[in-house]
Amino acid sequence: MNSTSPHSDGSFASERRRAERRNSPSLAAYHWKGSSLRQNTVRDISATGAFLVTQERWEPGEIVAISLQRSGPLAKEHSFSVQARAVRWDDHGVAVTFVLPPGADLRLWQSPLKSAAEQNEPEDILREFRVAQAISFLSRVAPETSQSVGRLLHEELSNYRLENAVEIALNAEKMLGASVQVDHLQALPHVVMRILESGSWSSDDKWMLQFWAGLLAASCTTTGGDESSLAFIDLLSQLKALHLRILAAACTKATKLVTGPGLISTRPLNWKAADLMKFSGSHDLIKLDRELNYMSEVGVIAPREKSAFFQQMTDTTVTPTGLGLELYARCNGHRGTAQGFYGVPVTLSGAIALEG
Repeated sequence: MNSTSPHSDGSFASERRRAERRNSPSLAAYHWKGSSLRQNTVRDISATGAFLVTQERWEPGEIVAISLQRSGPLAKEHSFSVQARAVRWDDHGVAVTFVLPPGADLRLWQSPLKSAAEQNEPEDILREFRVAQAISFLSRVAPETSQSVGRLLHEELSNYRLENAVEIALNAEKMLGASVQVDHLQALPHVVMRILESGSWSSDDKWMLQFWAGLLAASCTTTGGDESSLAFIDLLSQLKALHLRILAAACTKATKLVTGPGLISTRPLNWKAADLMKFSGSHDLIKLDRELNYMSEVGVIAPREKSAFFQQMTDTTVTPTGLGLELYARCNGHRGTAQGFYGVPVTLSGAIALEG
């Protein structure tokens, strides 16, 4: 067996192995060797590392990218990728420690609401890895939230809200990419907490969670003092996925007009009933008529001429307002002006039209 070796931080493998290890028979670790994907059994795992049953013999200190998921064909959407540092090997496989991002707070086997067997399931283990990554990201963009975010995600949210909050954070991290480190982007703590708390109530709909993630990404600036997202948090909380599908289609397709510095509007879109059903994902025209009226009430589209009582809508006009245009831009992670997002030239006078 290979001897224990020191880590870059001066700790030793024997110290790292003190964290409680458990078996998770259905958990597997995958790694690429050249163009070949290798699947290895995870003999045991802890919050600091794991022992992989494998034919590989990585040298102590070697870093390997592995993906953890339930045994079976590798599925990106059901796996979690993590860097692992080899510690030692023997005739059965390799012991590794996890190289987690700064601020990650990985907690395994600590839920008071679940049995030991439940916490050993791959899905439960991967959820904790996702939570740890979300905490790391949020702690980097809003360091003052480190404790409150950890408390929120580890202790305060139901499983349903937890999944949503983590999805929002990880999607925002993807949107920002390397700019978090390169540009040192930060957000105000109370803005971050409001987005997580409000967004976690969303229905389990990718549209909603992606919009909340975009708003979180847009709240991260180089100065770290932008409070302008607060108004959009309140606005987004009043909308449903159907509203956002309509808004997205309208903002994308409408002709944009600049009528002055920082002022942007659109020409009305004339939609047939079939267009509206396609963009919204709903075939209930009475409901759609009602929802369009609601969207105008909250201010994201202009008021329309209302249909006669109980008359089924056959066509309609949809006109995103300046507020609706800015909401859509921010919910796509845009941190500049709405004009910049839509590619509309800035002008000091007159009007410029840009086809959607």
